[in-house]
Amino acid sequence: MSKKINLIVLSVIVIFGAFYVYNKYRVAPKVNFPVLPLTDLNGATVNFSDFKGKKLIVSFGASWCPNCIDELNTLKKINDSKLSGIEVVVISDEPIEKVTGFKERREYPFTFLKMSKSFGEIGINSIPTTYIVNTKLEVVKEQVGYIDWEDESTLNHLKTIME
Repeated sequence: MSKKINLIVLSVIVIFGAFYVYNKYRVAPKVNFPVLPLTDLNGATVNFSDFKGKKLIVSFGASWCPNCIDELNTLKKINDSKLSGIEVVVISDEPIEKVTGFKERREYPFTFLKMSKSFGEIGINSIPTTYIVNTKLEVVKEQVGYIDWEDESTLNHLKTIME
C-alpha cells in the first residue's frame, strides 16, 4: 500500500511540475504596457500611450536569440508588402548600445525600445514573446515562441483581430 501511495504522490508532483514549467515558459504573461519603463534608443522616455491609434506587433526579444532574429528577419522581409498600417515594436532589456548596434547592423526598420526592468521582472521567461495590440492599446493575442509571419493564415488572422 505504501508503494502505491508513493507512486500517486510522485505522479501528482510530476503533473504539477509539468504544469508549472509549461505556464512559466510557454504561456505569455499579462503585461501592463502602460506602466512599462521604456526609453527609445536615444534615452528619451516613451509612454506606451503614445502608440494609441496604431496597430502593433510588440515583440520582446534579444540580439543573441536565434528565434528572435529569425522572426524579425521575416517581419522585415514582409514589412512593406504585407504589414501595411502595422507598426512593429521590439522591446529589449539589453543595454541601449547593444540594441542600437543590433538594429543598425541588421537594418531593421522597426521601433526599438529599451526596458529598464529585466524580462523576468515582468514575467517574461522565454523569448520571443509577442503581443498583438489593437488601436485601443488592447492586447488581442499573445504568443511565446517563433511566429511564421509569412503564413497567409497567420497574417489574415492578425489583420482580423486587430480591427
